[in-house]
Amino acid sequence: MVTRSPHIYRLVLAITLSSLHVFAQTNDSPKVRLSFKLPPNFAEKTAKYMQERVRVTGFSGAVLVAHDGRPVFREGYGLANHELSVTNTPKTRFRLGSVTKQFTAAAILLLEERGKLKVADPVNKYLSDWPKAWNKVTIHHLLSHTGGLPRLTTQVLLDVSGLSRGTPLPFRSIRDLYKPGEELQQLDFKSGEKFAYNNQGYIVLGLLIEKVSGKPYCEFMREQIFRPSGMTDTDCEEPRVVLKQRASGYTGVDGTIANAGYIDMRFPGGAGAILSTVDDLLLWDRVLASDRLLSAGARDKLFTIVKSDYAYGWWVQTKFKRKVEWHRGTVSGFMAMIARYPEEKLFIAVLSNFERTQVRAIATELAAIALGEEYELPREHKEIKIEPETYDAYVGKYSKDGKPDDSFALVRDGSKLMMQIPPGQTVFEIFPESPVEFFSKGTEYYLTFAKNDEGKVTHVLIRNEGEESRWIKSP
Repeated sequence: MVTRSPHIYRLVLAITLSSLHVFAQTNDSPKVRLSFKLPPNFAEKTAKYMQERVRVTGFSGAVLVAHDGRPVFREGYGLANHELSVTNTPKTRFRLGSVTKQFTAAAILLLEERGKLKVADPVNKYLSDWPKAWNKVTIHHLLSHTGGLPRLTTQVLLDVSGLSRGTPLPFRSIRDLYKPGEELQQLDFKSGEKFAYNNQGYIVLGLLIEKVSGKPYCEFMREQIFRPSGMTDTDCEEPRVVLKQRASGYTGVDGTIANAGYIDMRFPGGAGAILSTVDDLLLWDRVLASDRLLSAGARDKLFTIVKSDYAYGWWVQTKFKRKVEWHRGTVSGFMAMIARYPEEKLFIAVLSNFERTQVRAIATELAAIALGEEYELPREHKEIKIEPETYDAYVGKYSKDGKPDDSFALVRDGSKLMMQIPPGQTVFEIFPESPVEFFSKGTEYYLTFAKNDEGKVTHVLIRNEGEESRWIKSP
């Protein structure tokens, strides 16, 4: 849900999806910690890190780090509105994009606890206009992106930036999600067999919540999720409603800041319609750590991996050898990231009103500071000129820790060094900043090559959005 040219959109999406696959965390068991304490100089280091973030990348947004439910770092940066010179604060409201999905998932589990539905139920039990060809899809499948819903040609699947003020009313039924004849398409794969991230499934869940509860999605969320959680600054965004302290969204065009494209946030619904503040997201974290809204059993479902490290509206992985629960959101003009380290009771929220902000990198590096792990201060990466023949030493196949199933390839295309992830699929250029250091423009993706005494490349360290991994070069 990002406003970009089709070429740039495909490249960024490809890099993002590939990085999620190729650089997924290992299955190492999290360390058991009886007691976790923040480093004594945590606030100082974090302030310095964010200062460099602002200087190098122009970060605009709000950041909150909390330990055991209490904020230990909480700041706003940049402008919420450039025309009026209004600054961002921790009370500024930002669009959450796909971070919305965890709230939708929680609403479904709340309805299950109240006996209104079961996640094992087929979707057509509640939505009578659900296509017959998709009858084996259950609510569980939609929650975990394992339904196999076919790729439809309707605009719901992707360029929501094309939803303008002239677009018809938001989706009111399943029939609004596809064009005539598309309901006859078979599933892309047998439900439950694979994982395929799908915004459409969460839009359907929003419609299902409306059907089962008898209330509009936003009204149900407001009454049953946000207000009981004390989240008074969290709501769905609607075009006619004037909201105080709402940030405007921006993008970059030719090195300048520009207003992001219009999008009617009613369309993403259960997949991305919510806006919130870092303060309210901390309240949400506290709700998830208690029985206030959902029982322990329901919360276990929320964070239990189904496939490909995805649970219900959350990625659940291992980072810094610790369990982390996280989700990122992207929607026209905004980026959002929420991360929880449950054993350490560490919570991080990063919200930005500039759509190219690397919020996942920020959240990862703030976690590294808090956990006493290695991290890097942001710095400028500038391309240098080197002889194209130099690239030949780097050409070849690389595998993570020598495992061939997780690999990428580097190829030389004239005067360019191109990266393929996995070999032959996603392709993008990397640029030299030294004879052994390279980077990808527009993302936080850096490579440092190592050579042996004979000058041959042996491996490469890749830093991807704040996370480092080691890749061995094949002979």
